[in-house]
Amino acid sequence: METINDRLQWIVNEKFDGNKAAFAKAIGIVPTSISNYLGKQRASKPSVDMIAKIVNVLNVDARWLLTGEETAKVEQVLTHGDFSPASIHGDAVNGNMDIAVLQEKVKHLEELLAEKERLISVLMERK
Repeated sequence: METINDRLQWIVNEKFDGNKAAFAKAIGIVPTSISNYLGKQRASKPSVDMIAKIVNVLNVDARWLLTGEETAKVEQVLTHGDFSPASIHGDAVNGNMDIAVLQEKVKHLEELLAEKERLISVLMERK
């Protein structure tokens, strides 16, 4: 699939059995506008808004949609510990994800958790 329009056609064929109207409805655009993207004569390029809808609503890999290249998938994360990479003993081992990235995600999640706990405390005090 060389062009983004080819990949759009593939999505219509694979996820909607070739039903362009169902594809349009799923991403919230007017069915008649699909011919602008999939018609042989016009084949306009989709807007950024349309691409965002496809990626978010249909859970399509944005990199693949835009370039035809697949994003490297995160391989299985092995944990050595009780529950998860964020557990006390959790040492995440992953070939595709840097430990620093994982640590940053854990830090962010811990901050979110602390904020949720603070809000719960405030709500409990109001009772």
